[in-house]
Amino acid sequence: MDSQIPASAAPISSKNMAIEDARRSVTYHPSIWGDYFLAYTSDVMDILAHEEQERQRLKEEVKKLLAATPDYSLHKLDLIDAIQRLGIGYHFETEIENSLKYIYDTFHESNDIRTCALRFRLLRQQGYYVSSG
Repeated sequence: MDSQIPASAAPISSKNMAIEDARRSVTYHPSIWGDYFLAYTSDVMDILAHEEQERQRLKEEVKKLLAATPDYSLHKLDLIDAIQRLGIGYHFETEIENSLKYIYDTFHESNDIRTCALRFRLLRQQGYYVSSG
């Protein structure tokens, strides 16, 4: 029986010690960006505050537009559709719900297929039962 331990079975730490001793330290060139991004963060906070004000202003403008548009008009359906497709409908849930409830409660017959299809889809998405026939 061979009592010698092969070199590959030697403890890892003794192998690494020899390799680490042989390595040279490396000095990297300084980044061309320097401290630009460290200083950039303070500017971001100012921009975010400005963007928040602009977002609130635009949100109020859309709320006014929703309130000013008559519930029975095709323009109201188009506006609700656009808001939902943009993915910002969650900001105007109450206004959209109130408008669609009015549209559902006061059914107006329309000969325009686009208006019927849009009304049908918006009401169904909101959970109202609308007959497809």
